[in-house]
Amino acid sequence: MVNGLYYRNPSSGLLEVKEFSEKLPKYQRYVKTYVGEGGVKIELKEFASDASLGLLRIADPVATSLVQKYSNAEMMGDILFPSVRMAKESGRFPAFGQEAYVIPANIKREVGARVQRLQSQSGYIQMSLSEYALGAAIENRERNEWAGSPDMLLTTKLTQVNDKIALYREKLQATLATTYTNYASGNYGSGASKAWASTGNPIKDMRSLILTVQGKVGKRPNIVWFTPTAWELFINNDAVLKTIKYGGEPIDPAFMTEAAVAKLLQVSQVFVPKAVYGTGSDGGKNKTALTTGYLWESVNSACAGCALVGTGGGMELSFGYTYERMNSPVVESYYENQTKSQVWDYEHFFDPAITASEAAGIYYALA
Repeated sequence: MVNGLYYRNPSSGLLEVKEFSEKLPKYQRYVKTYVGEGGVKIELKEFASDASLGLLRIADPVATSLVQKYSNAEMMGDILFPSVRMAKESGRFPAFGQEAYVIPANIKREVGARVQRLQSQSGYIQMSLSEYALGAAIENRERNEWAGSPDMLLTTKLTQVNDKIALYREKLQATLATTYTNYASGNYGSGASKAWASTGNPIKDMRSLILTVQGKVGKRPNIVWFTPTAWELFINNDAVLKTIKYGGEPIDPAFMTEAAVAKLLQVSQVFVPKAVYGTGSDGGKNKTALTTGYLWESVNSACAGCALVGTGGGMELSFGYTYERMNSPVVESYYENQTKSQVWDYEHFFDPAITASEAAGIYYALA
């Protein structure tokens, strides 16, 4: 008896048999590839991360490449907390104070006198990174019954793992940014009386906040952000629309772009994080629906803020950074005999931190 797979040869149109009676290693599989109209090609494919090879080459470079970049365009926390790579899981990082704003009194040098030496910063923050890990598994029977290629199933699962880790990262960043007690005294305030929904002047308020921060750090904040609710209040405010129009007649809020507001407030970038999270069950198909909301409004509603943000080098003044280990994220793969499953474990070492509380400002509970 021939042990094989029936398939229709796309060239001859005949039903043929692909023999594979030989015993294959666990890391090889016959995969159906659809060609032309109704044609099927049977190929022997080696999975570098599967079974035996997976035990020898633990880190799966192919799977790791799938999770190197976050795919959700709504994740914007790294704009406010740029990534800084570090070699170890813990260490001290410079936290610059206001040394640069002291006017030196002894730099006039006489003939033969010693050159004065700069007394640089001595402050630092102690960082200890956390490990965030989540895994996905594909059972042999699940893979055998999957209609497409195993790569499609693996990519789908790893993308879900990646998105969940990304959402948690965004949650940590959003919590830091929207908790007003994380800001220096005088750099935060309730927006309940600002009347952005009616007679208030959001442009005046935001420029005032920018000047407050600038007066403390000596540099103008380069980033302004709005939560979705605050953004809608801003772009529908009558004073804002008339200012943008210049002629005195309001414009359509649809023409109020983030780039236009950046020019209006004289900053490099304005962003509106729209990431959504859910509470309740797992939110699966035909299960109890989640209660959803905007992630950046989970701590305080309707927030708007400004910040001086560094480039990611970690050595310049910045409201905050996201520190992460150099060799992460990484995906490890192994075969689990007990469940007859191939397992992919994702791990990433990172943590966001505020490095200069006086370099940013916030309004919360805007109305």
